Amino acid sequence: MSVLTYIKKGDVSIYYWINKKFHCTFLDVFMRGITHLGSTIFAIVFPLLFLVFSKQEIKNIGMDLMVTMIISQFIVHSIKRVVRRPRPYRTLKDARAVNPPSCQYSFPSGHTCTAFSFVLPLMYHIPMMTPIFLMIGVLVALSRIYLGFHYPTDVFIGFFIAYMGTIIQFSFF
Repeated sequence: MSVLTYIKKGDVSIYYWINKKFHCTFLDVFMRGITHLGSTIFAIVFPLLFLVFSKQEIKNIGMDLMVTMIISQFIVHSIKRVVRRPRPYRTLKDARAVNPPSCQYSFPSGHTCTAFSFVLPLMYHIPMMTPIFLMIGVLVALSRIYLGFHYPTDVFIGFFIAYMGTIIQFSFF
């Protein structure tokens, strides 16, 4: 079996495990809520909240969040248009999707990337809150699989792009 075949089988197995095995009403509601922390609206509003404060160090955090998010989302949407991987609920038998998004492409996860584009700079600026920030990022990533919108590799690469965007942001800006 080739490495790509092995990765794809594992990707689908993990997808079904998260998407189907843990299905319950509470998680349906919770995951629909938490996934919005990676949405476009949140991605615009959250950094702007930091920019309206008068303290310069808080404005600097807002700028770091905004620049990291812009870099990361540019990469995510460029890759989505090239790869054009269909969402799992469109291609997998018995996949469960809760309120599917209009965008038809899965790879990489823009919501996961957005969440970690905020989580990683916040961890840098407010290290004592790292466990809370990480938990939020991981929950957004898991929500994308649970809700049926992404494969595990989509969310992993979404995280990786945010990580690279953060490195670029702190290295050059």
